Amino acid sequence: MITVRFETGECMELPFESFIGKDLKGINFHRAIFEYLDFSGSDFAGADLRNSVFYFSVLNNAKMKGVPLVNAILTGSTMRGVDLSESLLMYSDFSKTDLMLANLNNANVHGADFRGADLSNANLNVLALDTCELQGAIYNSSTIWPENFNPDNHGLLRKNGDAH
Repeated sequence: MITVRFETGECMELPFESFIGKDLKGINFHRAIFEYLDFSGSDFAGADLRNSVFYFSVLNNAKMKGVPLVNAILTGSTMRGVDLSESLLMYSDFSKTDLMLANLNNANVHGADFRGADLSNANLNVLALDTCELQGAIYNSSTIWPENFNPDNHGLLRKNGDAH
């Protein structure tokens, strides 16, 4: 049994021993606190993740397409191959997050913080990228950007050894 804590002081009991590969569809995790947990391969379709906290968690290959993840904190998390396409990611903190191979296609990232994140091989064809904090984020030649976006004008760093 896993107990999920919320910023409100409330708790939710889930009948799992682990979050790895779990079906978490439609669950209201608004303001939930997850720290140092592994959600690899989990499906969050339809879940409410607004204001949730995922400090240093693992969300590799998680399915989060179209989820509201507004004002969430994902600092230091590993999110390789995560599907965040069409999600609402406004004002979320992805600083120092590993987003290699992540799909953020058509996500709204207005005001999000990607400072120090690894965006290598990620699809960042997103809405409002020019409103984000991007200094020190790493990218490579396979990172996909919105049309007319130039990473060199926003303080991003090209991965060493990556050809132009």
